[in-house]
Amino acid sequence: MQTMGQIRQTLEDSQSMKMVAQAYTEIAAMKLQKIRSGIEKNRSFFQEVLAVYRVVKVAALKANIAEASKTKDTLSILLTSNKRFYGDLENRLIEFFIENTSKFPTDRVIVGTTAKEYLGSTNFSLPYQVFIPKDDLPPMEEMVQIARILTDYQQILVYYPRMQSVLVQHPHVVDLLQHPPESFLESSGHTFNYIFEPEIQMMMSFFNGQVTLLLLEQTFLESELARTAARLISMDKAQVNAGEIIQDQKRFLARAKRSIDNTKLLDTFAGSLIWRKEQNG
Repeated sequence: MQTMGQIRQTLEDSQSMKMVAQAYTEIAAMKLQKIRSGIEKNRSFFQEVLAVYRVVKVAALKANIAEASKTKDTLSILLTSNKRFYGDLENRLIEFFIENTSKFPTDRVIVGTTAKEYLGSTNFSLPYQVFIPKDDLPPMEEMVQIARILTDYQQILVYYPRMQSVLVQHPHVVDLLQHPPESFLESSGHTFNYIFEPEIQMMMSFFNGQVTLLLLEQTFLESELARTAARLISMDKAQVNAGEIIQDQKRFLARAKRSIDNTKLLDTFAGSLIWRKEQNG
């Protein structure tokens, strides 16, 4: 059974935990609002860029315009955080990455200390490269370093957490280069009524450089948005749990006080009885 001092210490610790969780919740809420407003403005733009990229990509393949610089097949990139307090979101993402990339030949790059520590503590035996950025949203110079790794690949799959709503985030994968499926290429029903200016080769070179970098940056932003939402939910749950612990400890403290008061009262009665016996004796 806990002593009064232990109960008070647990109560103080729980109150401190609740205050910290409340602060993190408020910070996450403000950060979520800021990131979300920025991403929502850019999301439609990036979707339009992806649509154009897909048209150019398919048109180039139908015209038998090969990408000579693309000497490797597929690269799979896993985006995780250097931090914590995201619930099970990143664990689910890593498991999703492992399950999917084990089904086909691919090179792997993992980003963030979370994936590094997770894979290092498991029996994951497939080869992978590790890139640890300074922050979860890397500065442009680090983004360029990552983009340099992408230049030799014909297909780039990015695995990252995506926010469906504030309450729901899920693992997601996107083909950064919009590699068209074989069924799409083989279908004779698809025609392109476009005049490409400049020529397709120059457009492909542009897309494979600047636009690929922009799309990669967008996946980092989407990841940060999902992680911030997950942190908001995680800290809110921690705040609720701390509140429940505080209520429990207050009940324990009140019960302990009553027990002490009852003991003092019994001691008083016992002392009074002894005094009376001594006086009567």
